[in-house]
Amino acid sequence: MIAMIGVVVPAANEQDRIAACLGSLRAARAHLHRTAKRPIGVRIIVVLDSCEDDTAAIVAAHSDVEALDIRAGRVGVTRSKGAAHLLRSAGLPPRDTWLANTDADSIVPHDWLSVAVAEADRGADLLLGTVLPGPGLSADIERAWRRRHVLRDDHAHVHGANLGIRGDAYLAVGGWAPVATGEDVRLAQRAASTGHLRVVRRAAAPVQTSTRRDGRAPRGFSSYLRGLDAAERPSAGAAP
Repeated sequence: MIAMIGVVVPAANEQDRIAACLGSLRAARAHLHRTAKRPIGVRIIVVLDSCEDDTAAIVAAHSDVEALDIRAGRVGVTRSKGAAHLLRSAGLPPRDTWLANTDADSIVPHDWLSVAVAEADRGADLLLGTVLPGPGLSADIERAWRRRHVLRDDHAHVHGANLGIRGDAYLAVGGWAPVATGEDVRLAQRAASTGHLRVVRRAAAPVQTSTRRDGRAPRGFSSYLRGLDAAERPSAGAAP
């Protein structure tokens, strides 16, 4: 049974967004502590990857948030460093630890951690959640996004911004691949390929993620949005 949740947040020059992310995580932690029927510890760790702006200072102002400072340039490495630190210092069996993952440009809902605990208690080893785009999309692009993302249980999506995994399952599949992008899909594929880990896909507690087009991970969410922009843009010479 889950006794501790470790939240891992990779951050690379996120001074404009990290405060909102941390505020939402602290609210989710408070909600869990108010509603859980047993004590569950929650640790939040921001892995600062080559930050040269004020991200580290903003994180340091939150005394209840931990920070690791690394230089990797690959989100797979960044997530892996955070997970390793949490599992090593938890003082608990990995099976009793849940690794919750989101991104520094994302905002989690207040029940995000509560939903994760409920699914873990029902036997989930890996929880794949959904995301919603934040403000800033044109009406056309938002419609195009929603046509491609039917947010329901048993959905087909994998998002590192909304992914949780039990500690022992994480170790069993070899952890995050040390890649610059696609680490979330690889982890989900390895978990599914074991044949015995329970992979759960839920639409509850979607995470709101930034609609910026200059994201940190190649072929990540920002790249996907740029592709939608291109797909929806009228072709040259077309009638207006």
